[in-house]
Amino acid sequence: MNTQHNYVLSDVEAMEKHAELINGNLVIEDKTSVSHNSAVSDIAMALRNHIASNGGSCKVFQENVALYCNELLNEEDASNFFLPDVMVVCDKEGIKDNGIHTAPKFVVEVTSPSTQKNDYGDKMIIYRNIGVEEYWIVDLQKKIVTKYLAKEDFIPETYLHPEAMKVSSYDGLVIDLSEYM
Repeated sequence: MNTQHNYVLSDVEAMEKHAELINGNLVIEDKTSVSHNSAVSDIAMALRNHIASNGGSCKVFQENVALYCNELLNEEDASNFFLPDVMVVCDKEGIKDNGIHTAPKFVVEVTSPSTQKNDYGDKMIIYRNIGVEEYWIVDLQKKIVTKYLAKEDFIPETYLHPEAMKVSSYDGLVIDLSEYM
């Protein structure tokens, strides 16, 4: 549900619902499906396991951890505040109790019909602009994964019915998506 009104960061931070600010517009998401929740958990677990088994220090966060985008864009109006489905953060100084205040290395959004426009549009542009290295959109309905890489100028790569996806940010990591695709 998109609500047209100029909300500010403090309005959204105080909400108990899954609410984001995208270019000043309040977006409240519906409950997620079991497959959405399972995909998010499986992706996050694969990342955590890989990072831990390779002695990495990056942290994996999933759903309902705030990403303070405007601080990273040097924008004063506080119009972008996201709750990514999965994000990997390597800059420990940017991890605060209220959320993430640094650019994630890797972000995954598991999209739904109600979030598609934002995931493929405004969020993709903002993730690129704040310095995210790798961004995936996992579309469970269409059975497609779209991958954006900073080193490839965020030109989309689309994978139809991928059973496994190679994570470009981590050598040797392939995430099994066969259950969802």
